Amino acid sequence: MSTPGPIQADTAVVAAFVTDEPLDHGQAVSAVQDERTGAVVSFSGVIRDHDGGRSVTSLDYTCHPGADRAVKDVARAVAGEFPGTRIWAAHRIGHLEVGDSALEAAVGAAHRKLAFAACDALVDRIKAEVPIWKEQSFADGSTEWVGLDA
Repeated sequence: MSTPGPIQADTAVVAAFVTDEPLDHGQAVSAVQDERTGAVVSFSGVIRDHDGGRSVTSLDYTCHPGADRAVKDVARAVAGEFPGTRIWAAHRIGHLEVGDSALEAAVGAAHRKLAFAACDALVDRIKAEVPIWKEQSFADGSTEWVGLDA
């Protein structure tokens, strides 16, 4: 009698999008879980109150009209590189205050190492490949654009 091989989750992009609505970490995590999931790794990109030694009061995110498609493309590519993962990713645009989430990503997999590796790759690629830029507002009234190529 042979022993069945390991059961792994079907590879799937559960959701990948850009939105101007608040992001829900719990929604991301629950969306990638199923009965085959032994690990869920998630990332929340939260607006902090400082950058480079300066006090940040808020951020405004702007995106190219193709940003939604780019997030989907990145999620599909990561899913292809990490078979057996379930992926959820969203980036917020618009005005965000300190403490708001700008990026939520979650990856479910049968095992933790796969989930960690896929989530890390997902976040890195979203930040590098999706055309989203931010304007930081500082406590002294100045602003600075981040992510624009000169």
